[in-house]
Amino acid sequence: MGKKFFDEIELFLFDMDGLLFDTETIYVEYGREVAKGKGYTITKEIIEKTTGLTDERARIIYKEELGQEFPYDEMMGTVKAHIFEKALKGEVPLKSGAEEILKFLKSNNKQMVLATSSDLRMANALTEGKDVKKYFSHFITAEDVTHGKPDPEVFLKGAEKAGVSPEKTVVFEDSFNGVRAAHAAGTFPIMVPDKLTPTEEIMKLVYKKFDNLLEVLDYFEGK
Repeated sequence: MGKKFFDEIELFLFDMDGLLFDTETIYVEYGREVAKGKGYTITKEIIEKTTGLTDERARIIYKEELGQEFPYDEMMGTVKAHIFEKALKGEVPLKSGAEEILKFLKSNNKQMVLATSSDLRMANALTEGKDVKKYFSHFITAEDVTHGKPDPEVFLKGAEKAGVSPEKTVVFEDSFNGVRAAHAAGTFPIMVPDKLTPTEEIMKLVYKKFDNLLEVLDYFEGK
């Protein structure tokens, strides 16, 4: 069944953070460290609510949870600068199976688009650092959308750029907000969880869930 499904799909939209790159670990651990130095504790609940969001949406939630005086921009500026430096040196690891699935899709002449809540500068640094930029026909980043996830805009724009209807599109996501956005866009959401265990609500929205991208590859190959 996986092979038949794969043959019918024309476009594969990839989230970036926590799906292709192990950036969420750095965001969470380094972010907690920076916040702790300022006297704040970032809880699991805050991380769950903000994973996959644009800065604008995440800022609102952080300030609601930790107080309006919480220095969100300062904290994220420090964290992003740290990740950007690592990205330029190719020191941010790819997630398990990321390179394998990109190569597989390319060898099957499938179109791939990167659709991320991060900005273009970060997307370029990460993908160039690990030499995977070449796989994508387009990038849709924070600068291209008015509404961030869970709004479907980022995925609808990705499909539009590629000239493919959402019904012929798979979206790879690790976050709840990303899955909600992919489902709202009318695509097939495939979830590969990173930090979060999917809830009952999320499981109803996904087409399939896999533990890593190598499992997705096996499914597509009909194994």
